[in-house]
Amino acid sequence: MLTSSPFLPLAALISGGLFTFALGPFFWWPLGLVSLAGLFWILTQARSTWHAFRLSWYFSFAQFGTGVSWVYVSIHDHGNTPAWLAVPMVAIFAGFLALIPAFWFALRQLLLQQSLGWLTFAAFWLLQEWSRSWFLTGFPWLFAGDAHLFTWLSGWAPVIGSYGISVILSLSAAAFVCMVRKPAPVYMLPFLLWPVGFGLKHIEWTESTGTLTVAAIQGNVEQDTKWLPEEIFPTINRYEEDTVPLLGTDLILWPETAITMTLQRYQPYMEVFGDQARQADSTVISGIPFRWQPGTEKAGRYHNSIVAFGAGEGLYHKQRLVPFGEYVPLAELIQGWIPFFDLPVYGFSKGPSDQAPLKVPVLRDGEETALVLAAPFICYEIAYPDLVLHGAKQADILLTISNDAWFGNSIGPKQHMALAQMRAIETGRWVLRSTNTGISALVNHRGEIVDRIPVRQRTSFAAKAERRSGDTPYMIAGIRPLLLLVLIILMAAAWVRIGDKVRG
Repeated sequence: MLTSSPFLPLAALISGGLFTFALGPFFWWPLGLVSLAGLFWILTQARSTWHAFRLSWYFSFAQFGTGVSWVYVSIHDHGNTPAWLAVPMVAIFAGFLALIPAFWFALRQLLLQQSLGWLTFAAFWLLQEWSRSWFLTGFPWLFAGDAHLFTWLSGWAPVIGSYGISVILSLSAAAFVCMVRKPAPVYMLPFLLWPVGFGLKHIEWTESTGTLTVAAIQGNVEQDTKWLPEEIFPTINRYEEDTVPLLGTDLILWPETAITMTLQRYQPYMEVFGDQARQADSTVISGIPFRWQPGTEKAGRYHNSIVAFGAGEGLYHKQRLVPFGEYVPLAELIQGWIPFFDLPVYGFSKGPSDQAPLKVPVLRDGEETALVLAAPFICYEIAYPDLVLHGAKQADILLTISNDAWFGNSIGPKQHMALAQMRAIETGRWVLRSTNTGISALVNHRGEIVDRIPVRQRTSFAAKAERRSGDTPYMIAGIRPLLLLVLIILMAAAWVRIGDKVRG
């Protein structure tokens, strides 16, 4: 009965739905193991490649349907799309994302079936997470490893990253199923990695090189009015007024698109307030749209950007754009039909990959003592392990800004915050985060929140942060050792598969 046709899809849907509750803001991490164990057991019942595809698609559809349900808030509440259309749009989005893991597990069934099944399950789980981080600009969300900010396995994050923790989890879940079926000592090996992670938690992979004072401003500007022309200057005044009491702080961070006019238009006002900040030895960093001027090679193009002014300097253009968020694929076919895709935030261009960090002078008693390099990330760029690793190598601190007002009080902003915490652990760097409506926070190099602002409040905080230098093992090697491990597993499984055919 348990392997009957109606039961397996239902089991896949239930297992996939449980996955979300292992992640933030719930962090019921044992459910992640149950979810992965369920998927592994279900795939052992697959009778064909197409069957494996369908079963893994059911699992992933439930995983993404629950895990990214917050997209509904932006489509319906802020995009003026009726519920009867917004719900299927979210379902289509989840269904499309589910095609990626379904493809990989179908390929596993086609090539290897159940040869070294518990090992190949972990290998293909990694492949589907990794491919989701770059396919069509990527959606590195709902990774299994991100559930373990507060467990022993977090000690592995600076060594093998969230990807590596995902491998340990998928190995553990599959080994448990195999052990229940037919106990063997080899299936205990993944569980030995858990106490090792506890030991790794006590290693300082990077070192402190000093401190700086930081502040985050949370403007709490209503999303429905944020982009109205008549709200431009009231919003500017709001951020400048909230910043004045904090002048003297080394680094003051405003959220994504805190300024809703282009940098070129804001320049005269920025120079005036920048002089005030400079006299107080403060650097103000803000999100702002950037437009290339006529006569330049990229005339008319826009970027979602970050600018540093006052005592510091620097300009950064966002590299990883959100499909259907900051640019619309096939825009000419979609815009005009669905109101959500006519919002003014669309049409941004991708920034180059070789951008320098922002420069923040740290002054004491009128004498320059250090130049802090800050790696900036806009919105869900903080979710990309490879992008953050690259930026952290040349930075003393990480900055991330966002406008999570798009997603209301859903689980989306909480998941987003947890991703920033995981990047802090992986890189051994402190992270300062400012968002329009929350969650704004300061995170230390161990992923712990040092200070934060309550959601949906117009306020700020000031705190002391550490500058840190040095590379974690994960910053040096990245995902390459894991991909090599996958290759070894696949070669061994192929060898076993060929041997079984010969003997059969």
